[in-house]
Amino acid sequence: MELESVPFDLEMCIKEALNLVQPIVSKKGLNMTYIIAEGTPQAIIGDPTRLKQALTNLLSNAIKFTDKGAISVSISSDKLSDKSREICFSVKDTGIGIPEEKMSRLFQSFTQIDSSTTRRYGGTGLGLAITKKLVEMMGGNIWVESQLGTGSIFCFTIQADEALIKPANGKAKSIQESNNSKDRNHVPRILLAEDNPINQIVIMKMLDKLGYHADVAANGIEVLHSMDLQLYDLILMDVQMPEMDGFETARTIRTRWPLEDQPKIIAITAYALKGDRERCLAAGMDDYISKPLKLNELRTILEYYI
Repeated sequence: MELESVPFDLEMCIKEALNLVQPIVSKKGLNMTYIIAEGTPQAIIGDPTRLKQALTNLLSNAIKFTDKGAISVSISSDKLSDKSREICFSVKDTGIGIPEEKMSRLFQSFTQIDSSTTRRYGGTGLGLAITKKLVEMMGGNIWVESQLGTGSIFCFTIQADEALIKPANGKAKSIQESNNSKDRNHVPRILLAEDNPINQIVIMKMLDKLGYHADVAANGIEVLHSMDLQLYDLILMDVQMPEMDGFETARTIRTRWPLEDQPKIIAITAYALKGDRERCLAAGMDDYISKPLKLNELRTILEYYI
């Protein structure tokens, strides 16, 4: 996995992450706010996609384990040198909290905190191990403070140089126009729609091994809002997801976006059963691949459709 190094608007990146999860926040009746401390640079040089992914994962995790109250995001920065900054992001929730003896295992791959929590909430978090890796790649650290029954605060830092000028609107527009045209000379844009954090990690590692980058969405609602922000060449779509499953999501995509803006949709099914292909095609998907995914099969299907 490699990082981009481009100037981007920090607040815009934060707003995009918030917009991705806003539908779930509204559905649960929660409040969500953010504040950027004075002195935080308007623009930095780094990888906006990976930063948005890390922040979205923490937001989704906070929302999942919060039934009432609020989610608040705070951003601040410390000056390391003339240009370099350490930027701190914190996501605070009023959720169920985490037992102290469990916190040390939170960011480990393939770790589940408690089976009863997993049954109730559908997982123990959204890609915390992936988030830890992303944060460390951006020169930072991640940690959590929590009190059982009161809530949690997840914090992470990154190191980045301050951009000399805020990216111009005209330039940003030209980038968006390039995305909309889906120029095949650019790196393919892939979205992985998968709610299980372990499967997220496994598939992301497979994609990385094949030389692809992907954004992650945890359910169909997040898929639709990811597409509102940018277009994708291909979506790997788990058919069994909370909030909105893969079939409904595919049907919505096929009716909401014009044909030229629609991605290829590859269903990920739990079993290769008779009738699976027909059901996927009827929902507007292009093909399907069954779990457990095999590297060669994934390579073949990506090379065929991208």
